[in-house]
Amino acid sequence: MMISLSCHTICYEQPRPDETTHAREARCAAQPVPAAVHRTDRLRLRHLRLLDLVHRLGSLGNAARGLGISQPAATMLLRELEAVFDSTLVDRDRRGCRLTAAGRYALERLAIALSSVERAVDAAKTAAIEPVLRVGCVQVAGVSALPAALARLEKTGTLGRMQIREGRARDLLASLCAGRIDCVIGWMDESLADALPVGQLSIQPLWYGRMQVVASTTHPLARSRAVSVTELARWRWIVPPPESRTHAAFVRLFVGNGVPAPPVTVECSALHTTLHLVSATRLLAVAPDAAVREYAKRRMVAPLKGPALDLGRNHVSVMTRRDSEALPAILRLREALLATAGS
Repeated sequence: MMISLSCHTICYEQPRPDETTHAREARCAAQPVPAAVHRTDRLRLRHLRLLDLVHRLGSLGNAARGLGISQPAATMLLRELEAVFDSTLVDRDRRGCRLTAAGRYALERLAIALSSVERAVDAAKTAAIEPVLRVGCVQVAGVSALPAALARLEKTGTLGRMQIREGRARDLLASLCAGRIDCVIGWMDESLADALPVGQLSIQPLWYGRMQVVASTTHPLARSRAVSVTELARWRWIVPPPESRTHAAFVRLFVGNGVPAPPVTVECSALHTTLHLVSATRLLAVAPDAAVREYAKRRMVAPLKGPALDLGRNHVSVMTRRDSEALPAILRLREALLATAGS
C-alpha cells in the first residue's frame, strides 16, 4: 500500500486513473484510519483550526470553506483528529455540528497551541525586534511590585518589550490559560483555584496582602483608636462593582459581624481613582494595604483601626503557564519580581 499525500488530506491507496481530486478525497474520507496515524506528530495546523471553526461556524461545511478545502477533506481531518484524541469530538445532526464535552476540552488546549504558533510566526517575522512579553496585573501590582521589578531589569540592561494589561485576577487568569497573555501578577485564593485549571499553571507567591478600610486623613474616624463595624455602617462608601474581590471584602466586613452592609454611594472600579476620591471626601473604602501605604505616605488617606476590621490575608503571586514558564523574558521578569517583592 502506498501513501498518497495531498495538501488537503492523506490517502492510503494509490490514486486511480482519471480520478478527480474531489472524488479521491471523498473515497479517502470513507476509509478507516490506520492505527499507525494515531500519533500527535501527524497533526497539522489545519487539524487544530478545524475544531475552532466548527465551534464558531456550526457546521463542517462552513469549517471546510473557512479552511479553503472540500467537505470530504474536512471530514477526513476530523476523523484523523478524533483518532489521535481517541474520542468523539463533534456531534453532527441535521441542524449542523457542535462540539462534544471532549471536543470543548480539547479546544481549550488547542487554542493555546494555536496562540503559541501565531506568536512564533510573529517572532520570526520580526526577528530583529525582541518579542513582546504580555503581562497581566491587578491594579495593586502597579503600585510598587511592577515598577520595582522593571527598574531592576532596566538597571541590568535586560528590560525588553512588554505589554501591560490591568484587570481583575479572575479575568487575567482566564486569559493566561487561553494563551492570550504570558504571565499574571495577581491575587490567588481558594475561589480562583476552584474556578480555574490551576494544574496548568506555575504559581510563585510574591507577598501576602490584606484589604484595609480607609478614610481621608481628616475624617473623624481616622482619629479613633478602635472603629466598630456599626460605626462604619453610618457612613457613605465608594466600592467596586459586584463580583470584584474588593466588593466581596466590603460585604464580608459587615455580614461577618452581623451588620447589614450599607448601600453603596459611589461605584468605582479604578483603585487609584477610589483613593483620590476618599482623600477628597468623607467616603470610606476598602483597598489593598500596599496601595494604602503609598497613599498614606502622601498623607492622603489613613487606614482605620479596630479588631473587627481584620479582613484576613491572601497572597499576590506571579503566575505563568507550565508550557511557557522557561521562556527567557518570563524568567527574567519573575526573578526581578521575586528579588523586589515587598519593596
